[in-house]
Amino acid sequence: MDTLVNGRGLVKCGIYNEPVHRINYADYRLETPMGMRLPHFLRRLLANQFHFMGIIGPELMAGVAVVDLKYLSNGFMYIYDRQTGEIMEAKAMGHPLSGTSIDPLPEKPRSFFNTGGLIIEMRKDSLKALGNDISIDVSIDTNTTSPLRICTRAGYRGWVYTQKTSPVKVKGTISCRTGQYDLSSPAYWALSDWTCGFMRRQTCWNWAATASSLDDGRSLGLNLSCGVNETSFTENAFWVGGIMTKVDLVDFDYDPDDLSAPWHIRSGDRKVDLVFYPEAQREEKINAFFLASRFTQMLGIFEGTLKTDEGEMIFVQSCPGFTEDHYAKW
Repeated sequence: MDTLVNGRGLVKCGIYNEPVHRINYADYRLETPMGMRLPHFLRRLLANQFHFMGIIGPELMAGVAVVDLKYLSNGFMYIYDRQTGEIMEAKAMGHPLSGTSIDPLPEKPRSFFNTGGLIIEMRKDSLKALGNDISIDVSIDTNTTSPLRICTRAGYRGWVYTQKTSPVKVKGTISCRTGQYDLSSPAYWALSDWTCGFMRRQTCWNWAATASSLDDGRSLGLNLSCGVNETSFTENAFWVGGIMTKVDLVDFDYDPDDLSAPWHIRSGDRKVDLVFYPEAQREEKINAFFLASRFTQMLGIFEGTLKTDEGEMIFVQSCPGFTEDHYAKW
């Protein structure tokens, strides 16, 4: 379909099996809870967008993101050296006139950030980032998997469209102060999280994800979430050899006072039963009047089982990936 918002200014929530080419959020008939129609400029101002890409492999894990809240933007990238346990990062905040943009085209994404010495450009077929003696330059091939495309309600009149793509083939290099690393699949894989919409003013979530290879050589992708994007539908799924298995609601059982302790992640339909063992963490707290964020991303390994729609039991062993605990006030 060409656009998410139809001619009446409405969206249809659900899971989309076909591409949604443009998220024309400014055409949405956004109203207050009491029914007052909001003007065009406010619709543009109130829409949030973010684009995250993760790269996972035996030596390194990396995360790169562009966040566009219209009145404020944020960009970051980090490298986790799994051999030394060191995390190297670069981050910056931007104002509305700074160099930040996320094209509303999830099938042909282009997300750009250029502020404070940090440059990020994410496209459908490439990821380039430079800052603080860190350089990422990789090509991307998304033809090996099909994304999960989903639109869910957010609050009384809002909605969120998110597109999760995993695993994604990569080839290229990462350079940082510990050296230069050549990346290529199947040792290294990537995942993408592209999101846009009128989100709840305050929200929170847990998230788990990986893009890696199983012991039998098949690729594995995983995206699980709790607390957001789960009204009537969920964004929970995993991919084995590029074939997606949809997953029901997921519970994250972890110690909020000790995020470095193991996390137990299980789904109500018994397709997911995983334990995540954290190795390192990246955290950030922002309290800037309108905006607040308490963000902790854990890096570690998954162990456990996944059950496909065909009934095959997949055994996950020492699989590197991410979990996340996040509170946000947009």
